[in-house]
Amino acid sequence: MPNKQKYDANFTAGGIFFNEFSNLKDYLLDENFEEIVKNDIEENQILAISTLSARKRIVSEIIRRHNIMSVNFWSFFQNLNESESKLALFYVCLKTYPIVFDLHFQVTVKKQKLGTELTEYDIQMRLDELSSIDEDVESWSETTIKKINTQYRKALKDAGVYEKEKLKQPVNIQESFWEYFKDNDESWFLQACFI
Repeated sequence: MPNKQKYDANFTAGGIFFNEFSNLKDYLLDENFEEIVKNDIEENQILAISTLSARKRIVSEIIRRHNIMSVNFWSFFQNLNESESKLALFYVCLKTYPIVFDLHFQVTVKKQKLGTELTEYDIQMRLDELSSIDEDVESWSETTIKKINTQYRKALKDAGVYEKEKLKQPVNIQESFWEYFKDNDESWFLQACFI
């Protein structure tokens, strides 16, 4: 499992970025990826994000996520179907953002094992607990805390493991998808997906 790092609130930039990474698929393996994406902040030919300020914020997180993952991962990502792509992008979020990893394993996976629903309140309780023990989280505004809560639950929904407060195993996932994580010593991700 990824190491605990410093919590930051950058995940509020927005979910798993499925549309953005789909638009960037042809460039993910390019050695000039960062330059291509940065150029698109002004040009907006690839990302198709309506406002400049949103593009700046999103591009910075796309680059961060891209850099966290190996070329091997992005090569694997190229051949995934839509359901698998969304799940893989959730994996990227778990690897990139310690707050997402914490919420997922400290709340969501436990809820799923118990067979209970996951609510906004459940996530809020964990964020409140973290703010009492972590000065980074404590410094976040109420708006930021709320946005993290909303974005996290939206990411679960987008990844296909959450619907109407119910947690579920993802569908339309080939066995070869899971094999990638087993083969790369990332089997913890199967647990993250309730497998």
